[in-house]
Amino acid sequence: MLRTTLKNLLARKLRLLLSALAVVAGVSFVTGTLVLTDTLNQTFDTLFANATKNVSVAVRTINAVDDSSAGNSPSRPLPSSLLDVVKGVPGVRAAVGDVDGTAVFVNPRTGKVLDTGGAPGIGTNWDGGTAVSAVEIAAGRAPHGQEFVIDKSSADKADLLIGDRVTVLTKGAPAAYTLVGTFRLAGQDSVGGATVIAFDTATAQRVLLAPDEFTSIRIAAVDGLSQTDLRDRISGVLPAGVEAITGKQLADENANAVQKAIGGFSTFLLIFAGISVFVGAFIIFNTFTMLVAQRVRELALLRALGASRRQVQLAVQLEAGVVGFVGATVGLVFGAGLAVLLRLAVAAFGVSLPGGGLVFRPRTIIVAYAVGVVVTAVAAFIPARKAASVPPVAAMRESFVLPARSLRSRGIAGGALAGIGALLLVYGLAAVTGKSGAAVVGIGAGLCFLGIATLSPLLARPITRFIGSPLPVLFGATGRLGRENAMRNPRRSASTASALMIGLALVSAFAVLGASIKDSVKETVSNSLGADFYLAGSGFGQGFSPDIAQSLRGKPGIELVTGLRSDVAQIKGKKGTILAGDPVALPQLLALRQVNGDIAKLGNGTIIMDSDTVTADGFVVGQPVPVVFPDGPTTLTLAGTYKKSQVAGKYLVALSEFSRHYNSDLDIFVMVRIASNANIADVRKEIDSVAKAYPNVQVRDQSEFVRQQEKQVDQFLGLVYVLLALAVVIALFGIVNTLALSVIERTREIGLLRAVGMSRRQLRTMVRLEAVVIAVFGALLGVVVGSFFGWALTRALKDQGINTFAYPLWTVVFVVIMGGLLGVLAAIFPARRAAKMDILRAIATT
Repeated sequence: MLRTTLKNLLARKLRLLLSALAVVAGVSFVTGTLVLTDTLNQTFDTLFANATKNVSVAVRTINAVDDSSAGNSPSRPLPSSLLDVVKGVPGVRAAVGDVDGTAVFVNPRTGKVLDTGGAPGIGTNWDGGTAVSAVEIAAGRAPHGQEFVIDKSSADKADLLIGDRVTVLTKGAPAAYTLVGTFRLAGQDSVGGATVIAFDTATAQRVLLAPDEFTSIRIAAVDGLSQTDLRDRISGVLPAGVEAITGKQLADENANAVQKAIGGFSTFLLIFAGISVFVGAFIIFNTFTMLVAQRVRELALLRALGASRRQVQLAVQLEAGVVGFVGATVGLVFGAGLAVLLRLAVAAFGVSLPGGGLVFRPRTIIVAYAVGVVVTAVAAFIPARKAASVPPVAAMRESFVLPARSLRSRGIAGGALAGIGALLLVYGLAAVTGKSGAAVVGIGAGLCFLGIATLSPLLARPITRFIGSPLPVLFGATGRLGRENAMRNPRRSASTASALMIGLALVSAFAVLGASIKDSVKETVSNSLGADFYLAGSGFGQGFSPDIAQSLRGKPGIELVTGLRSDVAQIKGKKGTILAGDPVALPQLLALRQVNGDIAKLGNGTIIMDSDTVTADGFVVGQPVPVVFPDGPTTLTLAGTYKKSQVAGKYLVALSEFSRHYNSDLDIFVMVRIASNANIADVRKEIDSVAKAYPNVQVRDQSEFVRQQEKQVDQFLGLVYVLLALAVVIALFGIVNTLALSVIERTREIGLLRAVGMSRRQLRTMVRLEAVVIAVFGALLGVVVGSFFGWALTRALKDQGINTFAYPLWTVVFVVIMGGLLGVLAAIFPARRAAKMDILRAIATT
């Protein structure tokens, strides 16, 4: 049986090729994602380990809200006097104070800030040549006074030359500095794509932090003293609220923070890889179902010669296993290439990564073969059982056809699967958060797709009849035959269409979600914001100087101005984001609607909250509210409550109160309202004149702000559509595969059609029309299912600010049209093959 199975595979190489391609595509996506993730993790692990290799202990303030992030964003700075205390501890060989903040430069050749693709702009003090340092000058020298050095990668990107006079933007007013050198960190030109600017320590303290203050202190131990021993010695001399950690712990924390971000990106990619594998399973199932139907007499003959049912089933399963193994092997190789392309794509967004080869872990190889072989074997299980169930004597009759299961049982099973899937989907989206919620949503969506795919044969005949009704009118007998071929085997047509349905359903769902987000943004800006102009940093999440908001106050025609800052605090045991701004302007510019108390009393020692949160947490206006800030617990008085606002969030404090507890003194946003009698064009000129000195800040009016938010939504949807394109391509393979096998199955019929006068052109048209009907059927199923998914997503995200449901009708129509065009594309190869058949040989085929 093994020899027979292998010969069958070799005899049907072309028939199984497209099935293998479906496996290759899915496995490549999974493998490429895992390889990229492992490569990035190892790269940053090595970078941080090398960057801290000379650090034995680090001293920092304790973050009372989140210990895991304390090393990355300490709550308060350290006094410079603590450096002398640390230096006096026995076992300390060297100690250096660090100054960290935000700094970006204006390219003197373009007048713009360098685009880092979302990576931060970091300002620090130069510590090269010290015992704890891992930086080295690449060209030039160390900075002094009004000078700076920059990482070599950023200098190369911006074509900066030593001696250039460059404007650097920090928390104060813009200032010009002279570039005197470039540097490498731990032998790398780039620090993970970030721009790193270093000043001498006094200058860094003045422009990034404050005189006589450090962000942290790094210490090197004398030879022979362990990191833990030195840490324990230093801990004994530190004041309350300050801690010492080992250099290894510091490196691990930094690496873990990066790995967490990479993990989110990896999960995002793996979701789409899973979708591709799921679609591929439909293709494999359909292919083996057709192959079994075409080989029924051959399999019956094997049974008649003594093969048992088990042997026949194992033979078909073995064929599937070989296809999966070959597909997984090729996919593993292609996955490495995909990882390289993904890495280049990351670099194309401006994120320069440290050098290093690809990392292939054993886990990746195991997962690749598990996905390829297991998915293929599972998809072929039902066709294999059907092949083994055929009675040998009955099957050898020329007119024998494999019996089909009742559509009634399919209807019951499909309805149950779809119903359970829909319930899980809605529950997962609405009630569960975190990884468990994502798992529930994924299971629910998968069951929905399986349910619809199971139900689709019940819908295939009437819907394909309706879709194909214009064809006899437009193409005559050729059109009628194309429609009848699509209707002939509803199970086959439905299975083929289901693969396309999955991809287009997800496209439709995200289109609905995107349209709803855009409408919600418009409604929010109109009803939940009271500003006329919005100023935001050009980089993602990048803060900018508070001097901008200060300079705008009192300008002619400007009534209210506030800068916005936010960070995390803990209230009643729960972490939440606190928003801060000018206590007078903030409630008005956020268009808050007061419920209880007096929100105008926002100021030092007070907090205002949304009424739903106050009710849920059991607070009362005038009552003390215990709040844990990064620098420790405190108590604020609840001054008032406001109606729930998606923009304001749950908690608001005055900017002065915020500054007492956080080390951040950069605005992330500025909102401006003009006076009622002011000319908006004149005010715009005033704002532009202030912002001109800060190229890292963009000014937008209401309409421009809405368009910018819509652009971001479109960019995200574009990425999603690109990732879903692989699933659609796999579905395209499925249509090609089905039509190719269908042509082989109908060889004699095609020969007879040619014999009675059908031309090659008419035959090609017939096959294309059949493909179009099947593809449009899948597209229609997809937009119906996708519309439901989009509605469910919109309802589930209502609390996140998506409070408007919008249906993108023309996008959905475009998806259906694209389905038809994909059908035409998929039919090219099968139609040409059918048209090239020799008439006499085709008629003689049995």
